[in-house]
Amino acid sequence: MSGSNVFSNLVVRPVRQEELFRWNSYMQGYHYLGLRWIGGQSLRYIALLDGDWVALLGWGSASKNCGVRDAHIGWSGEKKYKRLLFIANNMRFLILPWIRQKNLASKILSLNLKRLSSDYQRVYGHPVYVAETFVDESRYKGTCYKASNWVHVGYTKGYSRSNSRYFYHGGVKAVYLYSLSKRGCEILSGDLIPYDVLLIKEKRRLSTMIKFPIEKLLCRIQEITDPRSSHGKRHTLETVLSIVVCAVLCGCKSYRAIGSWSQSLCKEELIRFGSTRDRGPSEPAIRRLIQRIDGDKFDKEIGNWLLEQRLIESPDGLKGCGIAIDGKTVRGSHKGGGKGVHLLSAVIHKEGVIFAQEEVDEKTNEIKHVKPLFEKVNIEGAVVTADALHTQKDIVNYLVNEKKADFLFTVKDNQPTLLEDIKSLELKKTPNRIT
Repeated sequence: MSGSNVFSNLVVRPVRQEELFRWNSYMQGYHYLGLRWIGGQSLRYIALLDGDWVALLGWGSASKNCGVRDAHIGWSGEKKYKRLLFIANNMRFLILPWIRQKNLASKILSLNLKRLSSDYQRVYGHPVYVAETFVDESRYKGTCYKASNWVHVGYTKGYSRSNSRYFYHGGVKAVYLYSLSKRGCEILSGDLIPYDVLLIKEKRRLSTMIKFPIEKLLCRIQEITDPRSSHGKRHTLETVLSIVVCAVLCGCKSYRAIGSWSQSLCKEELIRFGSTRDRGPSEPAIRRLIQRIDGDKFDKEIGNWLLEQRLIESPDGLKGCGIAIDGKTVRGSHKGGGKGVHLLSAVIHKEGVIFAQEEVDEKTNEIKHVKPLFEKVNIEGAVVTADALHTQKDIVNYLVNEKKADFLFTVKDNQPTLLEDIKSLELKKTPNRIT
């Protein structure tokens, strides 16, 4: 029987929950290293031939330091530590001792590598670009890795890591790497990576987003005019903008990160956003739409939606809630020699959510925009905080008398009379309200 026919019924798949005890027992009993644990982001696989277990594989997080690997990839320092999660370490590979089949190990490894990145994407929310393994040549020659086109890049120095320390044991191992994409090492060492690192750390927060009433967000966005022509639209306005909002709430801070977050959504997740497509909108499509919509209208609708969520979670509304008045110049908004766009925002302390914003015109300042900021928001019982710039009688009277809110403002030396009056009170405790 030919080799291809022998392996026609060979399957490599992740271990199931009910199979985990058996997997651990075999690995502990038959692998020369045993099994204490598999570090970091781990995946366990089994190989079945005609339905019978023939091999076990265990993958974990990459080794933190490996000089020959790092030299081969061409990275170092902060870039390396931020991108180590894109490497998977083949920490265990066991052909069960009663199995005797020529070329079986290399075939199993090949099948495993074909699905490894997509499995990491599904489980941990990110792909892997390179696989690594360490072979003890006093026991094995690494034949199956060589047959599967892994690259031998050198040898370790004979050190092991225990907690935060390294100790010398003299057991030098051969280091093999396998690129899971055509440009795996180039991607890892490049200036940009086609996946946002912060995004990956926050991607799993989508499960938190699912409990949000995204349907209400879609309704809010329907109030915004779609500037695109009807020709060639793959996603509705509501789908694109709701994905943008949720991506930002999950930590995305750039068009590239939002685009990657969008492209990582599965079909079931896209249905939540009203899409029937298999993939989310791309970064260029998102960028073009964002640059054309009515930004002020979009900002107000999203701010109102976020505030609604806060009010739903807290029946008392914003009572007792800390609200910061914060002014910031938008990065990258400078045009020529002019000033950048400056926004005055109302931010909920606990959640860090901006629920209202006002653009500060170049000819005015933040002080004149405090009243418009809170004009349509009920902040009764809330505590408004701000820096010394907003320590003004008009603002205080507006917050206390009209909005029925409390305040906590900073007083500096530029208001010497007020500062001396406060010092003369010899306060040991800050009062709830200063009048």
